[in-house]
Amino acid sequence: MATLHARTSSFDSIRVGDELPILVKHEDQQSIDNYAKYAPVGLREGWRNLHTEPAYAEQGIFGGTVNMGVATVAYVAELLEKAFPLRNLMARGSRLEMRATEPFRAGDTVTFTGEVIEVSEDGGLGLVRCEVTGANQRDQVVARARATVPFVR
Repeated sequence: MATLHARTSSFDSIRVGDELPILVKHEDQQSIDNYAKYAPVGLREGWRNLHTEPAYAEQGIFGGTVNMGVATVAYVAELLEKAFPLRNLMARGSRLEMRATEPFRAGDTVTFTGEVIEVSEDGGLGLVRCEVTGANQRDQVVARARATVPFVR
């Protein structure tokens, strides 16, 4: 099957089984800290951050720092931006759902891959549905996502 690219993707050219480009992310503590600066969670007095405080995070359920889930969603969106025109990703009817399945840790290299699972039409709107998976260097799936990308017909 073909690999989709944002500059050339059109509804008529997309087929079930087409692959999305591959996106590889090397996560480290600095990137986790940087993301936390720009996407702060609801900080309140006494707040301890399991994303940016290694000593605190080591005592928590993950046994160390992990990235913020919204960062993983952003990586999935980045992959979709490589596959589809931005105007389609931002259009009414566009949808992205993601579930984190394993911690995405500092030191992980996660490869995001995806494919088209459905191509349909609904009321003059072309709909492309995709599945995206992010797996780390230990072949653990850290995230699964589904996206719907609309195309005006």
